[in-house]
Amino acid sequence: MANTRKSHSDNLTHRLATSLPDGSAILIGLSGGVDSVVLLHLLHHLAASHGWQLSALHIHHGISPNADHWAEFCAALCAKLSIPLHIEKVNIAPLRALGLEAAARQLRHRAFAAQHCDFVALAHHADDQVETLLLQLLRGAGVRGAAAMPERSAKAHRIVRPLLHSTREEILAYAACNELAWIEDESNADEAYPRNFLRHRLLPVLSEKFPAYRVTLGRGAQHFAEASELLDDLARLDGTGFILDNTLQVGALRGLSITRAKNLLRYFLYQLGCPVPQAAQLD
Repeated sequence: MANTRKSHSDNLTHRLATSLPDGSAILIGLSGGVDSVVLLHLLHHLAASHGWQLSALHIHHGISPNADHWAEFCAALCAKLSIPLHIEKVNIAPLRALGLEAAARQLRHRAFAAQHCDFVALAHHADDQVETLLLQLLRGAGVRGAAAMPERSAKAHRIVRPLLHSTREEILAYAACNELAWIEDESNADEAYPRNFLRHRLLPVLSEKFPAYRVTLGRGAQHFAEASELLDDLARLDGTGFILDNTLQVGALRGLSITRAKNLLRYFLYQLGCPVPQAAQLD
């Protein structure tokens, strides 16, 4: 068991060491959960040898009755490691119509975008990627949605996910090997949330028949990401000369097939940061 944990720890350390350029200013998204605590610890361990300047950001959503405790935990952890921490309180109520997870994610990304750094490092891992892919497919997402989470975000190149090819098992093993403490979000056990239902009910069963599902579904997400890039390239080609000052001229759509016209419209709206219409609205 000890050798296995050390092997997992070494794997994570190697991946992190090669994931970010030397001399970078890196902001870590720190929730206080095991994933972000491990990411913080790894980056701190490697910072001196790579010349990284670290800071952390904790988003206080105010949803859980334990939210203040989580912020205090993060503050104590960062103080122990001499890593500057900014705690940002956000109000989720105005965005509640998006759904709790989507609203919280949007507020987090707004906060990340306002920070001064070279990279924002988030602690999503391979299990998160599988859950995101399955949720998107179950919602009937298109190619872009099925691409799940990129290791480096295309629209915001600063966002990186160095643990995306690491499993929850590896992360827990690293935490145990290094005797790390973290907090547990009580909502992670609530199966009323679709992500938790997949995590606790579906994926353990899937693992019995398809033990390599994390690798294969992660590869599937990468295929979707590549297909999405090709569709974006096609949209840029189709929109040449028709997109000016954030305006799409109707003439661009008239000369295209229905499928290519819908692809161009989706791309145009996505680039503006607008909600992309449902398939039924585009038909």
